[in-house]
Amino acid sequence: MTYQEALAEARSQGLARCSDQAAMASFCDGCIQILVGAVSPRLVWEGAVTKGLTLTQLAELVHRAPIEVGELQWLPTTTTKEKK
Repeated sequence: MTYQEALAEARSQGLARCSDQAAMASFCDGCIQILVGAVSPRLVWEGAVTKGLTLTQLAELVHRAPIEVGELQWLPTTTTKEKK
């Protein structure tokens, strides 16, 4: 699943019915920059998916260690490779 597909799922099904990856994409798209600062929502989502984080784990990381959230965007991801 790509970031755009996850966002589309969250929008079409709603947060209560969508997958965890889709809910996490919506979280990243909506407020990750407000909570953490200058990060790329797509790259943070891709890093979190690659690392196997859930939405709850990502939200806890945002609260506990925002610098680590920024580091997620630099992880090599499988979703980026799919696009090529």
